[in-house]
Amino acid sequence: GISAPLSADLASASLALARRFCDAATAWCVAPAFPPHAQHIAVEFVHPVIVGKRALPAVALTGADLVGQVRVSARRGDVVIAVAAADDPEVTAIMRRAPAWGVTTIWIGNGARPSPGAADHVLWLDNPEPTLPATGEFVLMNHLLWELTHGCF
Repeated sequence: GISAPLSADLASASLALARRFCDAATAWCVAPAFPPHAQHIAVEFVHPVIVGKRALPAVALTGADLVGQVRVSARRGDVVIAVAAADDPEVTAIMRRAPAWGVTTIWIGNGARPSPGAADHVLWLDNPEPTLPATGEFVLMNHLLWELTHGCF
C-alpha cells in the first residue's frame, strides 16, 4: 500500500497542482524511458475521473530533446510532471532548469531517490524493481495524484 510519508507527499503535490491549475497552468508530462506514462498522466487530467469536474490542461511531451521541448512549451506558472529514474539525464536537466523557468516540478519514480531539493515534489516508491512502474502500486500512486488534484477543486 501507500506509506504515510508518500501519502503526505501526494497530498502536498496534489494541492500544489490544483493551485497551479486554478492559476491557468498547463501540466507538461514527460517520461523519457517510457513515453506511455507521460501520455497516460496527461489523458487523466484532460479526462477527469470525478463526474462533473472540469478537464485540466495537460500535454505529454515525447520524442527527442525533452529539455528543449519543455523550454519552449512551458510558461511561468506551469507544471512539469516527470516519470523517471533519479539518474535520468533529461529529467535531471529539466528539474535543474525549472526554477529559472518559473515552473513547478513533480518527479515520480522508484528505486534510488533524486537528491533532496531536486524537484518541488517527489512522489517515490523506494522499491528498486525495474518493472515496478508497470504494477498496480505505481499506477495507484498516479491515480491518487489525479484524483486528489481534482478533489481539491
